[in-house]
Amino acid sequence: MESFSERKSGDTEASIANDIEDKALIVDDSVGGASAGHKTKWATVEFVATADLRAEEATDKPADGAYAWMVIFACFISLMLSIGINDAYGVYQQHYQLTEFPEATTAVISWIGTVQFLIMCVGGVLSGFLCEHFDTRVLNAVGAVIMGVAFIGGSFCTTVGQLMATQGLLYGLGASFPFVAGTSIPSQWFTRRQGLATGIALSGSGVGGMWMTSATSALIDSLGRPWAMRVTGIVSMVAVLAVSPWMRVRLVPHRGERIIDWTLVKDRRFCLFLAAMAFAIAAYFGPFYQMPSYSVVVLHKSESWGSNMDTLMNGLSVVGRLAVGMLADITGPLNLLVANTALAAFGLLVFWVPFNTVGTSIAVTLVFGFAIGGIVSVIPVVAAHVFGLARLPSIMGLLFISYFVGGLLGVPPMSALLDGVGQRTDYTSSIWYMAMLPVCSLLFLLAMRFTITRKLRVKV
Repeated sequence: MESFSERKSGDTEASIANDIEDKALIVDDSVGGASAGHKTKWATVEFVATADLRAEEATDKPADGAYAWMVIFACFISLMLSIGINDAYGVYQQHYQLTEFPEATTAVISWIGTVQFLIMCVGGVLSGFLCEHFDTRVLNAVGAVIMGVAFIGGSFCTTVGQLMATQGLLYGLGASFPFVAGTSIPSQWFTRRQGLATGIALSGSGVGGMWMTSATSALIDSLGRPWAMRVTGIVSMVAVLAVSPWMRVRLVPHRGERIIDWTLVKDRRFCLFLAAMAFAIAAYFGPFYQMPSYSVVVLHKSESWGSNMDTLMNGLSVVGRLAVGMLADITGPLNLLVANTALAAFGLLVFWVPFNTVGTSIAVTLVFGFAIGGIVSVIPVVAAHVFGLARLPSIMGLLFISYFVGGLLGVPPMSALLDGVGQRTDYTSSIWYMAMLPVCSLLFLLAMRFTITRKLRVKV
């Protein structure tokens, strides 16, 4: 398999910078030399970002070293708590829907988790800029405090509106800092095994979603929802504060760079990437939010069984993150993003749309969990590989705009379909909608892939 990572021989950084402005250089021929029979193999494709060529070192710590792995550990913990709490919201939704606010519609209750994620995305745009210009260690610590205050404050709330303001809005604002830093920093610290390192860091969100789903369910059952939120708030604040000293960037863009590199939106590849990620993120939360209540209402299982399905899905997402992280360095991150998106669509269309049995529900939990874990793991690697490392925090900030759109396209319409068409008992229309989202994402990813190169056996 040919590689996208080789440099065209004889080119200097200066000459490449003059000729290329964040584009892919495609050279795929063997060129005859001066003597008969002599051939020089030119690089197939190389992505060269001029922001990387002008990047400044933010620390004297070397890439690929022991300190780099400490950074990965810090990102793992930060994502485990920030995104893990968001992934575990399905347990809260089940509790609100079936116990605490049975008179409220599913669509209204789902807005608590949706607002949480949307504010993380909106805050992510600002956080991307701040991470490039200020100390990410301080920003991560500030986010940890806001996260803790949000959940402790939410424990005293008694209405959906109050929870939307605390558990939703305030928590989302705080979590945006470790969210952006944790997803964008890992790729900067590795020149080798970049995919593996990023996969390990991002597996923290899956690990967090896995154990926090079970822990939240157990805490609500034993202590009640208010104390479950207080414990969660304290643990998340202390743990993220503890690892904040290692949450630092290795590269920063040259001081002359723009705050937000809007020239990216002129790049057809980036626009296709934005569209694909909007639909991918829209698909992400549906099964996590709806599987617990689906298990109770349709499969007639207990609430704890429903939360265990979320735990299982998060567990498989960890496996997907690690597996894709290892394979990304071999087969290419964009190739794997395409494959995992196809797998997510396959799982929903084949196992969940036609059936409503326990066995097929477990199957969709396993397949979708693995696939979606691989998707979120490889997104930053694709962004770094194609569009450049130095501006990755800002690039991720722009991606969060598409995540915001995805948040609006995902759970709210699914919940509205469940309320309006399914009368809160028939999930068919909601599941069909859910299944179409990764299909749309796949179409945009294929367009991006073939815009870069139409060759199939190419590492990209």
